[in-house]
Amino acid sequence: MKKIILAAFGLALATGAYAQIDVVKAAERAMKDGSDAAQVVELITPAMTNPETATLAQTWYVPGKASYGEYDRLLGFKQLNRLPENGDQKMAGLLVDGFNYFMKAFPLDSVTDNKGKIKTKYSKDMANIIAGHANDYLNMGISMYNDHSDYEAAYNLWSVYTQLPSVRALANKLPAQTDTAYGEIAFNQALAAWQLNRYDDALNAFLHAKSLNYKKKNLYDYAIAVAQLAGKNDTLLALAEEALPMYGSEDNMYMGQIINHYLQARDFDNAFRIINQAIADNPNNAQYYVIQGVLYENNDNKEAATAAYEHAMQLDSQNVQALFNYGRMLCDKAFTAADAAPTTDAEYVPYAEANIYPYFRQAAEILEQAYSINPEGNEVMDILNYLENIYYNLNDAEKLQNTKDRKLL
Repeated sequence: MKKIILAAFGLALATGAYAQIDVVKAAERAMKDGSDAAQVVELITPAMTNPETATLAQTWYVPGKASYGEYDRLLGFKQLNRLPENGDQKMAGLLVDGFNYFMKAFPLDSVTDNKGKIKTKYSKDMANIIAGHANDYLNMGISMYNDHSDYEAAYNLWSVYTQLPSVRALANKLPAQTDTAYGEIAFNQALAAWQLNRYDDALNAFLHAKSLNYKKKNLYDYAIAVAQLAGKNDTLLALAEEALPMYGSEDNMYMGQIINHYLQARDFDNAFRIINQAIADNPNNAQYYVIQGVLYENNDNKEAATAAYEHAMQLDSQNVQALFNYGRMLCDKAFTAADAAPTTDAEYVPYAEANIYPYFRQAAEILEQAYSINPEGNEVMDILNYLENIYYNLNDAEKLQNTKDRKLL
């Protein structure tokens, strides 16, 4: 009895498989008749989950070809200005769906002929179809991004476009294009992901663009920003270190990112190694001395920090950070001297004139200069806070009030 049951069960399985093959054939007929891709997919979906038919290339080839076919029909309508509402979005989705179905079909597409040789049945057609639509992925992505602000669709289309050179079946079939050109599209794909706040996807696309030899400054700037948002500090460091020899002479941001990484790790040896080498290579870069001063401060060496800020200020009298930090260190000297001041008025006044007020007056001059250079900069409130403290200690009521008024602007 057990054998009879097993045989019947096997028969049921075979019957189910044949039924799914019929489903595939029905979907193929619908595809050839020009049915919409959605109808073809609905027909063939049961075959996609059946173990017997899910491993057939035909199961995936049919909805893929239906998707490209419907795209082509809609493209014809578009050229005649008869595209239905949301037609662009539908076309974008069809392109992506068609590619994804074909990519499932490629590894399954092998048949054995009468001589036992393995051949492909659908691969040549699929490769020709994809290659024929290669530029559509590029241009439709641009349209989705610029015309429709549909960043998800743009990301998906450009994701396909940048994959095309790696598809073995497309070898020698794609339009001539350099790696850098593909890299530029990968860069745009990263921007689309960034618009969606998908930082990991954006970072991966930036790195892909870089691997395709797209290495413009904006790639490093944006990739570093995204790496920071994604919390990928090691990747951020690697990007900054790679960018430094190429673009460090025109932008101190890369050096700042590297030093900040080591500062957060309390790795002063590496931090000083990097900045000291940078200074040796470019001794006239004022910002490098500002960074060196920050390192000295964090390493509790205020005298060395003050000297570094002063040198930066001498190299570039318009460097607000150098001016602010040097003025701040002068204030610190005044406060330190005040802590050691005598307590009686008779002794305090001459002591302050000799040991406190000179630092405050020099600091006020330098901080006012920093304020005048950029009265709307990031440091402005810190500058005004220090000036307010200075004028209070110097008993300069007029300048104190003026500083308070500036803080309200």
